[in-house]
Amino acid sequence: MIFVTGGTGLVGSHLLVELARKQQPIRALKRHTSDIKSIERFFADQNATEFYKYITWVDGDLSDITKLPDLLKDIKTIYHTAAFVSFDKKDDDEIFETNILGTEALVNEAIDSKVKEFFFVSSIAAMDDLNPVTKKIDELSAWNNSLTHSSYAISKFRAEMEVWRASQEGINVIIVNPGVIIGSINGRRASEKLFDQNSIISKYAPSGGTAFVDVRDVVKVLLELVQQKIYNQKFILIAENRSYKDALNYVAKKNNAEIKLISNSTLKAIKIFSSISRIFGGKYLTKATYYSLTTKIKYDNSKICKTLDYSFIPIEEAINYHYSNYQKLISTK
Repeated sequence: MIFVTGGTGLVGSHLLVELARKQQPIRALKRHTSDIKSIERFFADQNATEFYKYITWVDGDLSDITKLPDLLKDIKTIYHTAAFVSFDKKDDDEIFETNILGTEALVNEAIDSKVKEFFFVSSIAAMDDLNPVTKKIDELSAWNNSLTHSSYAISKFRAEMEVWRASQEGINVIIVNPGVIIGSINGRRASEKLFDQNSIISKYAPSGGTAFVDVRDVVKVLLELVQQKIYNQKFILIAENRSYKDALNYVAKKNNAEIKLISNSTLKAIKIFSSISRIFGGKYLTKATYYSLTTKIKYDNSKICKTLDYSFIPIEEAINYHYSNYQKLISTK
């Protein structure tokens, strides 16, 4: 049996559809407050309603180690996609508890329960140093403690260390590091704000850039690696390196608009203001977040492209597809 965490999330929901299509029994972990009705609707949208029956939802929390033996009973394969994503310092405790301690507990029980395979969706945020030849970040890039990191980045790096520990105990491991994931599911996710024409990010962009990838590619590549049993390796999953302005302009031009660039000096002023507003419960723009928004970081996807002879969905095509889906989702509300 397969165990999936984060099944109500963007990657997890798409993964559940593809696993269920294979008619494999799946035990999916959720919080008791999670909305699985939206996942049922997503299955219907994907013409996969008949396969939803292969999923058994279980309420639980990875931090509750007393429940983990029952959750992993008869489980041979784990897909760990659950994560708490935030760049607000106020969320640090939950970030560390979910991403680090939750992964640690899951790995410990996976070892005790004799799980055979553990597949982890990490992030490019957990990777640092540039390859001196390509001037890009690749799978050999080390974690540089001298750099400024967000709490989220630290948590994903430390979670990876836990997963590698599982491999040292004989569990077959695969780690994938997606870029910023473009996708749609129910029109309410924070990641879907990219498509919201009334959102502030639909009007302004910082000067930096990063790597982007379609959620469909993330799931397809992961399952292909599993099928070919390419174990105990990690892979960067990105389609293109793009500036934030370029990526956002793909959405803006649909409404004959254009993204305006926020200067670094303006963003720095916002950073100072946010430090004050945090006292009164506002958002806090950290030094790490400021750095990521104003730096154009490039990532290298050549390893996965060569390993699987794979071609990623172009970013403009990905945005067009999910923008159309998002519009359909919000029109039915």
